[in-house]
Amino acid sequence: MSVLDVIQTASDTAVNLAGVIPDPDPQQPPGTEGVTTILAWLKWIGYVVVGGAIIVGGILIAVSFRRGEGHDALPKILWPMAGAIVIGGGAALIGILAGV
Repeated sequence: MSVLDVIQTASDTAVNLAGVIPDPDPQQPPGTEGVTTILAWLKWIGYVVVGGAIIVGGILIAVSFRRGEGHDALPKILWPMAGAIVIGGGAALIGILAGV
């Protein structure tokens, strides 16, 4: 028996076993509805904080450009935008993994 035959046999066995392993849908345990409520609130609070930070950052950029110091204020709007990306990406990733 050659190495290729062993690899082919192992591959066939893995494919056959993958069809046998059950893949149940995700189900929330009883009594944990409060956890999803808290996560939804945290997501909402995160978006509100990020939105407020972007607005404040925009105001600071407008004032700073008028004084000639705009390059110092630009990161104040970029970091909240990065935070929004992380919050949205995290929520989407959990949704994908949970099968929602």
